[in-house]
Amino acid sequence: MARYSSGMPIMDEIGPCLDAYCAYLSPHISFGDGKRYCSHPHVYEELKWLRGIAKDHPTIDTYAKKLYIHGPFDELERMKRALSIFFTLIQSKAKRDMRYDKFMEEVADERGKLRSDVSILSWNYDHQCEFAFHEYEMSKTSTSHQYMYANISCKGYTSQFIKYDDSNLVKLNGMAWFKPKHDRYLYEEDDNTLDHFERLLSGGSFNADNFVSYAWEEDNDFIEKVLPLTTDTETLVIIGYSLPGVNRKIDSLLINNMKNLKSIVIQDYKCDELKDVVLDILPAEKKQELQGSIRCTKNVASFFVPQSLLV
Repeated sequence: MARYSSGMPIMDEIGPCLDAYCAYLSPHISFGDGKRYCSHPHVYEELKWLRGIAKDHPTIDTYAKKLYIHGPFDELERMKRALSIFFTLIQSKAKRDMRYDKFMEEVADERGKLRSDVSILSWNYDHQCEFAFHEYEMSKTSTSHQYMYANISCKGYTSQFIKYDDSNLVKLNGMAWFKPKHDRYLYEEDDNTLDHFERLLSGGSFNADNFVSYAWEEDNDFIEKVLPLTTDTETLVIIGYSLPGVNRKIDSLLINNMKNLKSIVIQDYKCDELKDVVLDILPAEKKQELQGSIRCTKNVASFFVPQSLLV
């Protein structure tokens, strides 16, 4: 499941969104002394640097892969941190994507958890799934406890609460979130998030861990834990995900492990193009079998849910 633009920026919108946020933070002229001031200079410089990367490369993820292969590795970590700051700030102000709430309404069980016959593999950094789960959690507790309650597996984020064998929602690229070092709980977003990041960046040592961790970064143990989720898949629904080349190896592992796959639905504005990509990924025996069982839909008003799950 990937994102459309109703709540958070999709990949093509990250650059313009960074432009807008940098303009919001940029130094302004004081009416008092005529000098230029910036209320959050360290955050501004980080996001301006990230905007430069977005302008100079096809996608930010493409640049991340280049850094992962060739280095410098400290720049890769800086890029992940800046990306996490950006997504956290945007999400603290952006209107929530209500399609996630509708989706949860359709696939949640009587406990408010994801049904056992539904699995979600998400490439998203954002927290929209978590927010939707939060609405179904009776206690409305912290973000860390949402991961325990929903049993969400997230690459890069390890917790004593999560049991991988029981998890059916996995975030393959980690998440754009932070946790104070030497603490087991995640930061909670609030109206002071921007000030908080400014203090962390200005302190000389960014005393927090972030959890953007690309699926293609070496972590065979994580992928081995994810693969069993796909084994019994009969219907694959690809929502707003472009199957980019940078993720192709992981996508191929996941899709080719779906031994019982009988049908595929692609929900995307460019679904006709993506159908060819899916056919290229499928093994030869499945390609012929599923040629006539791939459905395309450009209706993105809500996330597609197979009829078999609604009856």
